[in-house]
Amino acid sequence: MEKDNEIKNTDACDFDIAAPDAGAMIESLRAFGYDLPTSIADLIDNSISAGAKNIWLKFYWNGENSILSLKDDGCGMSESELVRAMRPGSRSPLEERDPEDLGRFGLGLKTASFSQCRKLTVATRSTGQNIAIRCWDIDQVVKTGEWRLLKMTIKNMDSYFSDLEKMEHGTTVLWENIDRIVINTKVDSKRDHKLFLERVDSVKYHLAMVFHRFLERGRLKIWINDRPVEPWDPFLKNIKATQLLNEESLDITRKIFINPYVLPHHSKIDDETHNSAAGPKGWNAQQGFYVYRNERLIVTGSWLGLGFKKEEHYKLARIQVDIPNSMDCEWEIDVRKSIARPPTFLREDLKRIARLTRERAADVYRHRGKVIARASASNFVYVWEKR
Repeated sequence: MEKDNEIKNTDACDFDIAAPDAGAMIESLRAFGYDLPTSIADLIDNSISAGAKNIWLKFYWNGENSILSLKDDGCGMSESELVRAMRPGSRSPLEERDPEDLGRFGLGLKTASFSQCRKLTVATRSTGQNIAIRCWDIDQVVKTGEWRLLKMTIKNMDSYFSDLEKMEHGTTVLWENIDRIVINTKVDSKRDHKLFLERVDSVKYHLAMVFHRFLERGRLKIWINDRPVEPWDPFLKNIKATQLLNEESLDITRKIFINPYVLPHHSKIDDETHNSAAGPKGWNAQQGFYVYRNERLIVTGSWLGLGFKKEEHYKLARIQVDIPNSMDCEWEIDVRKSIARPPTFLREDLKRIARLTRERAADVYRHRGKVIARASASNFVYVWEKR
């Protein structure tokens, strides 16, 4: 009863409608801290959630007029669903989501795109529906001061979206005026073109790492400029000398699965495998925890603020952690899905596992990969007492 009275009293108060300025707000949405690889990974999350099996990325070099497109064969959207998807904050992070959903804030498509381009166009069709197209043009929003989501037709955009006419369902995302990527570049500059291609490579390496479990199991195929993206496995699971210490399940209300790995010493693998296993950031930087949310990699090598430093002797230690999307709040998953912080009730367990994995990694490092004799015939090496 008291709560009802509080609500009634609040409703009776005088108030102002303090709607945000459209131009200022949309410019602010560009500053969420995305880089090119993380922004494209956010788009691919949407494609996977839509059931896509194939994703085609195209980078078109044309100096400051360069564009980027992403096409998938997911279920697509109706026109009303597209309008909702294009609305900033289309879903509350407090809403209960499907256990397989990779989204969270209802912001990813917009903030990821705005961080890289000033014009975002999405064309989509679901089974039995016509193609629907909507466009955010930041310059138009700033000029008019209104949230004008532009309606486009296939005639306006035929060269970019014509493939959708041949597909039963799917979605294409187009980035134009990609100022954060190609500002002040010239189409005939070899240096600028080379830098553009290096950015494309950074996207390839990032996607190979973030979605490696989807790629390994054949659930997803990604092409960049018609070349397939090959998965990058941080744990070298197919290498005989890799040690899986023991899977542990922390069963609170929702299960968290932890698999600590110690990778082989350089002397146990060939140079090509060793160089590949170093990852995008190098051996020392890639050590630590790898946090997965619904098999999508969130954290790519970090000791998660647990008090451990990245040092040479521990570079072979990599620990896989799987969490469900129902624990987003506890792990403080951010909008970009690139940061995770372990909840207080898990920190001591994670410290214990990290400490023991680091010790084993240091032993392998110092003994040039010598396998430590096992005390039992078990398939696993139990480095802590199992209870």
